[in-house]
Amino acid sequence: MNIIETNLNFGNLTKRSRTVRAILHHSAGSKASAEDIHRWHLANGWAGAGYHFLVRKDGSVYRLRPEWAVGAHASGSNSDSIGICFEGNFMTESMPTAQKQAGKELVAWVKKKYGFTKVQAHRDVQATGCPGTNFPFAEIANGSTGTVTPTPPTSGNTYTVQKGDTLTAIAKKYNTTVDALAKASGITDPNKIHVGQTIVIKGAAEKPKPTKPNGNTGTNPIIRDGQIHARNFAMPGLGADGIRGPRTKEAGIRVLQQAMNRDYGAGLALDGIWGRKSEKALGRHTVRRGEKQYMVTALQILLMLKGYYCNGVDGHFGAGCEKAVRQYQADHGLTVDGIAGYNTFKSLIQ
Repeated sequence: MNIIETNLNFGNLTKRSRTVRAILHHSAGSKASAEDIHRWHLANGWAGAGYHFLVRKDGSVYRLRPEWAVGAHASGSNSDSIGICFEGNFMTESMPTAQKQAGKELVAWVKKKYGFTKVQAHRDVQATGCPGTNFPFAEIANGSTGTVTPTPPTSGNTYTVQKGDTLTAIAKKYNTTVDALAKASGITDPNKIHVGQTIVIKGAAEKPKPTKPNGNTGTNPIIRDGQIHARNFAMPGLGADGIRGPRTKEAGIRVLQQAMNRDYGAGLALDGIWGRKSEKALGRHTVRRGEKQYMVTALQILLMLKGYYCNGVDGHFGAGCEKAVRQYQADHGLTVDGIAGYNTFKSLIQ
């Protein structure tokens, strides 16, 4: 295993007095480089990247925060833990084989180095869905060869073939057809698939939709992840219950106010009240595909707070974000142009 040194510049750090566990996370954004994470966490007012390591989808491992320092990745559990982040959103994605193998090696190395056996998921220590329902925790934490069955996707997703899988079984799991999976995945012989092969779930990446609540609880996992992002970006203390209540609506306004402050120097109070100054700051600003700024970050969080998945929160307006915007616009009687302007933003915070 090779750890790539990033030499990121950090603010004041505190030395960790002991290390008794590792805590595993996902980036929530489908794409996240070491520099991206460092930038996002600096924007939160932190000393820099809160995780100690990043494992990317291609299996490369990056050092983020110095290994000796207290992290900023799991509130209340940072003082004695190593934080490891895996690039991707494993609420909807499946982990590539290379990333999974690198994660197993890194966790095994950290456990041996510090002499502990305890490995936890972020959700074990905080009210969060991180690192996602599709995260292969048992394999990575324990070196197990067992598999973790992913849940059906709510939007864009792929599935990695496991031992014993058939295309028929996968189609049944995702409520689709063998023909649809074969066509989407470029499979010529549906009877011949192999372990590690990526299956594209037909139509999942074409039409993002709000997820349905879980049972009778009224909770929505996309809204829950959006609440976590909103909390980190603009509203510390916001709960993550997957329910779009008054506090979550307030958080959406704060997120947009924060983005306008950072991009336009609007000087708005983060009060969650949409008044005359906020209205004037929004003006006729738009964001569209190809742009990268805090207003895109706000757009992605606001979509999630309404239950629309947009390939994570990375501040980059890509194809997934545009599709989510178009779907949202279509569902809410707006002009369907894939561009987030005044009407779309106002609808998102209402």
